[in-house]
Amino acid sequence: MYLPSITILRAIAIVLIVGSHCQNISNIIPSNFIHRLLINITAGGTVVFVFLSGFLFHHVFYLKKRINIFLKKRVGRLLVPYLVLSIIPIAYKIYSQPNFWSSYIHHEKTGILNEYIYPIFLFLIGGDHLVAYWYISFAMLLILCYPLHTMFIKTNYKVQILILAITLSISLIVQRPPPLSLLSIQSLVYFTPVYLFGISCSIYKERIYSFFRGKEHLFLFPFLIILLLQTYFGIEGNAEKNFFSYEGIDSILPQKIFLCLFLMVWLRHFSGFDNKYVVLLANTSFAIYFLHGYVLRLLYIIKEHLEIEEFSQPILIFFISLVLLILISLLLAIAIKKIFKDKSFYITGY
Repeated sequence: MYLPSITILRAIAIVLIVGSHCQNISNIIPSNFIHRLLINITAGGTVVFVFLSGFLFHHVFYLKKRINIFLKKRVGRLLVPYLVLSIIPIAYKIYSQPNFWSSYIHHEKTGILNEYIYPIFLFLIGGDHLVAYWYISFAMLLILCYPLHTMFIKTNYKVQILILAITLSISLIVQRPPPLSLLSIQSLVYFTPVYLFGISCSIYKERIYSFFRGKEHLFLFPFLIILLLQTYFGIEGNAEKNFFSYEGIDSILPQKIFLCLFLMVWLRHFSGFDNKYVVLLANTSFAIYFLHGYVLRLLYIIKEHLEIEEFSQPILIFFISLVLLILISLLLAIAIKKIFKDKSFYITGY
């Protein structure tokens, strides 16, 4: 069954993710309350993305008995475009920053293996060659766990609640891995309860819709309270740390989980909504995810060429950058679709 509310949520998720990558270029820094608020609103957009992935795993693949093609579909939509679109940025990184992985390669040996193959492998594992590409190696690990997710669906609700409570408690302590850590497994630990929560919300969606209809504020208020407390106390953005260190409790995760619940229930009111632009944005969300890093790099080049060090109106520039990133990425996705037809699925996921 088609759910317009989930389509709208997909569109919101990609806006949040792209928005989180507009902060640096627009000079949004956590120097004041409004800037921190904007940072914390857009931070953790990946949580919404993973929640939706879990929801759709159950709603699209499990309920329709399509589990047997799940892995093939995900590889085609994620891994193949990732490999194709990684060629240019990896080649550029190896050319411009040959010592990028020097902290992982502790010798001075030369040759094809050490100068090319090993660095390429590290880039593909870590995704550090382009903005947001770290997600793919983690997503592939998550996808490979689908037999465990199927077992989770089949177990009774008491066991499901216990698993969610345990995994969520671990995630709040583990947090996200820092950049250049090559710890996709840490991302898997961090995001797994979100994925399972998305599955659970699909399983019990009718009960959730029925019980919380008209009570969306029960999710909206906790989201806003956490958001405002984070901002007031100077907490900004995603919490990142090494796996085994303890640096407090993550606050972005519960903030975004409450946001997911609020939007899931509230957007149900728009069951008759059918705006073609929102639908297009949702349908091209994977393509925008893959392409916006290229567009962002182009904007950085333009900024450097114009010798702009900072903007006097960073918030305005933030929203201009957000619109440009989404619009240009979307138009590129459509152009690639028209040129390569069905084969574009293996280039951009659309």
